[in-house]
Amino acid sequence: MSVPLTKSDTHTLSLIFSPESSAARPEILLDPSLPADRHIASPTTLASLRRREREAITDIEAYESSQASPAPPPDEEPAEKVRIYQSALHHLDALVAEYPSYASARNNRAQLRRWRYGDARLLLLPDEASTTLSDLYTALSLASPTSPTAAVSPSQARLLAQVYTQLGALHHAAAKTLDTPDIVTLGASLRGENLSREGLEEEASRLFFWGGLYGNEVARALAVHANPHARLCAGIVGEAMKVEMGTVES
Repeated sequence: MSVPLTKSDTHTLSLIFSPESSAARPEILLDPSLPADRHIASPTTLASLRRREREAITDIEAYESSQASPAPPPDEEPAEKVRIYQSALHHLDALVAEYPSYASARNNRAQLRRWRYGDARLLLLPDEASTTLSDLYTALSLASPTSPTAAVSPSQARLLAQVYTQLGALHHAAAKTLDTPDIVTLGASLRGENLSREGLEEEASRLFFWGGLYGNEVARALAVHANPHARLCAGIVGEAMKVEMGTVES
């Protein structure tokens, strides 16, 4: 008969099939002495930019906290939500225009579009999806360390965790919700080498892995969940171990 896997077996499988179990797992070096944003030299300027960002999203937080009832269908978008979105977008557009190397504003602008549309709907709007992905990839380029062995500030690590996680979520949503023609339409924006559903899932897993590495615990958990090979192989080996144990003990 079949015997349940022990905690040790489960742990072994997780080590085998988790991206984080690799001996070559990259290491993130944090250095609190580094500038919070290496592109914004003035602490006063950076503080001002952060204040403007907070002002841009304050109404969003208030709106969300006031929504006790279930959200309406996507085709019944509340006028108040649209108004808040447009106001926040106006402020973030101004920030990006004034400080194009300020990665955090681009990350928040991408998050703003995801907030309004939701990932599934956003990905079906080519211009909005392309702009969102462009913002995230630009933010990633601006915030990433200068070399694989270079350290990052804690603030930089938090931003990278957010950017990688957002990109992972969009790739995962593309794999789950888009038809092939829609994936092809977004091909250049997604920047993946393999735009099949499996390829998008693998890229989502990779992006979630990096998000987790930089400190996002949700991304860390999703890295394996989104990886089609890890899910398949773990299932096969798990069943094989059950059969083997059943043979020994029957």
